[in-house]
Amino acid sequence: MISAPLQVPPSAIGTLAHAYTGRASDDSRIDVYFLSSSELSSTSLVSVCSSLTASYVRDYFGDDQVEEYQQFLTPIPSPFACVQDCIDDHFDRLDKWLLEHPAPERDVAIYPYGIIVFERDEQNVLLVHIDSINKTWQIGSTHLVVADVSLEVTSLIMGDELFGDICYKRDVLVPQNDPYIDENYKEHHKDESGSWKNNAPRFAVYSTGWAHALAVTGMLDDSYHDVPFGHSDVELYGLDSPHFIGAKNKLRAQFLVNVAADERGEKRHKGKGPCPSCRPLHKSIFIDVDNDDPRVNGVLVCQMVSDVSIGVKSDEQLAEMGRKAKIETRRVGVAFAVATAKIISSSGTDRTPPILQEKM
Repeated sequence: MISAPLQVPPSAIGTLAHAYTGRASDDSRIDVYFLSSSELSSTSLVSVCSSLTASYVRDYFGDDQVEEYQQFLTPIPSPFACVQDCIDDHFDRLDKWLLEHPAPERDVAIYPYGIIVFERDEQNVLLVHIDSINKTWQIGSTHLVVADVSLEVTSLIMGDELFGDICYKRDVLVPQNDPYIDENYKEHHKDESGSWKNNAPRFAVYSTGWAHALAVTGMLDDSYHDVPFGHSDVELYGLDSPHFIGAKNKLRAQFLVNVAADERGEKRHKGKGPCPSCRPLHKSIFIDVDNDDPRVNGVLVCQMVSDVSIGVKSDEQLAEMGRKAKIETRRVGVAFAVATAKIISSSGTDRTPPILQEKM
């Protein structure tokens, strides 16, 4: 049983932040622990994990190649005195893995944010999860019957469900689904009045490469990782895709396509569309990280000068209009990029003096 409130170890904050710059891959393994006071032994833990993995692979993937998924549920064979000790050990293991794999864009093979603990027997487990809420790491836990473990954990790793959703289904209140702690977990509904369109806009950020874009995201918007899609100052587009790597003509072509997709609101809140607090993507201003040393050389704040009406045009039509549109740019320091975009947006008629203009 849990004898004290669970805590995120202070030393884990840096590890979590580092893991955040990468991403958990679809086949990330999750650590599985057991307590010395439980009915399990190290042998029985290994057996349970193997059995759960095998049944999951066959039932949900229809795949007999179970050995390919052996690391999905990874048993930690040493017993621990309490759940908190399991959490501490998990972060020790994660920290060592990250030290050996320092590249920030690399998939994190150990699922960083959660563990499973067998506290009592083979039929019930405790799922422990840690999430960033309002720039603070919050920890929560809920009990699951063992038959639900594989599917629920996979949903978490793949991003199909939030931990708060899993707890909500079981009437368990944790920080991740407490509306008084963070409004991001409240139910979002499409606002038929369209009032979200009157909110301050956010700005698309493109890059000539993924690695140097990562170096500026924190300076562009400190809250980027802590708010849901559509609520931050900036939105990163195509940074892990060949669409925008070193190809400004493609960037031009795709900008209006991204604006149109954003207006449809398909990515917001599980397809429910914009809520009243959503922020529309600016229709003409975006930020381009156009060099491999933006801390020294700055970035471009770009304004597409056109009277384009998106209307019901196809993506192909929008891409063609984007290719032909004139774009004015202003080079600024990274720390001033969003502020500059906001100033240009609020003035409405800003045109950069010729001496500050660059050609795209």
